[in-house]
Amino acid sequence: MEIDRLFVVFDPTTEQQLALERAAVIAANEGSKIHLFACIHDDTAPKDDREAGLAEQEAIVDQAAEAVRAKGIDVTTEVVWEKDWYNAVISAAKQADVGAVLKSSVPHSKSQRRLKRTSDWTLIRECHCPVLLVKSSATLEPRKVLAALDISGDKEAYGELNSNILQFSKRYVGTDGAEIHFLNGHKDLISRPDRGTLIRVCGVDADHVHIKMGEPDEVIVETAEELAVNLVVIGNSARSGLAALMDSNTAERVLDKLECDLLALT
Repeated sequence: MEIDRLFVVFDPTTEQQLALERAAVIAANEGSKIHLFACIHDDTAPKDDREAGLAEQEAIVDQAAEAVRAKGIDVTTEVVWEKDWYNAVISAAKQADVGAVLKSSVPHSKSQRRLKRTSDWTLIRECHCPVLLVKSSATLEPRKVLAALDISGDKEAYGELNSNILQFSKRYVGTDGAEIHFLNGHKDLISRPDRGTLIRVCGVDADHVHIKMGEPDEVIVETAEELAVNLVVIGNSARSGLAALMDSNTAERVLDKLECDLLALT
């Protein structure tokens, strides 16, 4: 996960910009630049003409950016007018060639997620880069991470996801005060991974490697609560169309159950 440039989705419905706050912390530690993006759509657009509405939103976004720039962080801004703001975010992030997208996330019920397209799920399914969904209850310190792996299967997609998770985790462990745990959930005894192999793959102390039997989303949430982590890292097998409508991936299933931030790596 390259984090030299972060794409932050500005939330025009609230004063507290959780994603921007989190991006500022990451940028200060990593020397990253921030691209702050806002989209005016039907629910938030002012009644005045489009030009006046854009100017008003640009002033608000720039004010938020100035507070971060005051910390010595390079921040660029972009404000657009687009009804389909979900896809506007995805297109803008791709065009800006960023390493990760950050967005604040609020809980939704299962019916809300399944019956209505949400921005969180759209980003998880369709964004070209890692997505960090920031929760209001998440704390910044201490930095404690749970990374979910699956080394039991031989699917090429899982292997690539595992590799991306491990690369990110090793980079994260190199930061001061970070503590990282690895979890491999398995549904039955046949798919249980070898503990010694998992420890060698992860490269951490044995007490930071956890193997649990059960549904992946359930054991991830359970372990995250037990360890009181403030970030869960998970591989994202993005899907769209009918497959997305009929089923959801693990990242989507754990999102509303977690009290901490969720990073979905592709």
